[in-house]
Amino acid sequence: MSINVLLITPYSFTKYGGVQNQVNLIEEYLDIHNEFNVKVFAHGKNDILDNETIYNIPFNSSVSSVMLFPKKKLLSEYILWADVIHVHEPFVPIVFWRLPKDKKYIFTHHASLNRFVVYLLKMIYKLFSFNSISTYVSNEAKSNALALSHSSELIPNMIRINNDATYSKSNGYLFIGRDEKRKNIKFFKMLSNNKSFQNSKFIAITDKKIHKSNIVAHVNPTNEKKNMIFKETNIYLALNTKSESFGITILEAVNNGNLAVTSNLEAFINVLRDTHIIFKNKKFDSLCKALLDLNGSNLNELWEKQFTEIKKYDLYKNMDKFIYIYSKL
Repeated sequence: MSINVLLITPYSFTKYGGVQNQVNLIEEYLDIHNEFNVKVFAHGKNDILDNETIYNIPFNSSVSSVMLFPKKKLLSEYILWADVIHVHEPFVPIVFWRLPKDKKYIFTHHASLNRFVVYLLKMIYKLFSFNSISTYVSNEAKSNALALSHSSELIPNMIRINNDATYSKSNGYLFIGRDEKRKNIKFFKMLSNNKSFQNSKFIAITDKKIHKSNIVAHVNPTNEKKNMIFKETNIYLALNTKSESFGITILEAVNNGNLAVTSNLEAFINVLRDTHIIFKNKKFDSLCKALLDLNGSNLNELWEKQFTEIKKYDLYKNMDKFIYIYSKL
C-alpha cells in the first residue's frame, strides 16, 4: 500500500529560492518511487492556485513572497487526500492556514532567526499542538525548529550529485542571488572594476538586469541555461553578509565544476567544513586577497576536495531519513 505525501510551503514558486528548490527535489524523488504518491500545495506549482493573492513580506533581511490565505475548500481536499503532510517553513501554514490537528505532520525549518524572533515563535507555537516530527536543514536553523518541538532532527539540504562533474577550465567569476543587500552583489560589481581582475569574466545569475558592461547578467534563467552558465566560470563567489542558514547555491556551484569562495558566515563554513575557502565578511580587501592567494594553487585539487565534501548532501542518502519518518508516522 502506497503512502500519500503532501508537500506544503507558503512560499511562491514564481520567486524561486532555496526552500522551493528542496520541495522540488523531494517531489521528484518521491514521484519515481512506487511506494509513494506525492502532491505539492504551493503557489506557482498548481494552476488552480495561480490566482491566489501573494504577499511580499519583508522578513529576515529579505522579501518573502508568501500565500497567506489559500482557498479553504481546496486546502481541505489536499489534506484529506494525504497520509503524511510535510510542511516546509511551518509558521504561516500553522498560524494563518489553521492546519487541522488530526493529521500526521513533518515540519522542516529552513531559516536562521535571531533570538527575539525565536522567542516569539516559541510563545505562538505553544497555542498549537500537532502529531508531528520537526526537522531542520542546518545548525543555524536548529533554534527555529526547537521553538516548535524539543525533539528535532537534522536533515540537511540536499542535492542530486553530478557524478560527471569536472572542474571548469574557464576563467570567470560567478555570482548567484537576488538583488538584495544581504546577497552583496555590490562586492561583485566592485571586483569587476578592480585592475587585478580585469582579465576575468564576470557572470551573474540574478533577478534584475545589471547595467554594467563588464558583467554578463542572466535574469531568472532556466535550470538548463544555468547549467550552461556554470561551464563559463570556474570560481563561485558567495558574498552574502547575513541571515543565511545554509547556502544551497554553494552546493549547486561545486556540483557543476566551480570552486566556491565564500564569506566567513558560520553557515557557509559548516557547509564545506575543512574544504572552505573564505574571506572576512563585509571586507572587500579580504575578498581580493583570498582570490589573489589562489594564484599558483592547484584549483582542480581544491575543487575535488569540495566536491567530495558535498557528497554528504546527496539526495538519495538523505531522503532515506525522510522515507523512514514518512513510514513510521
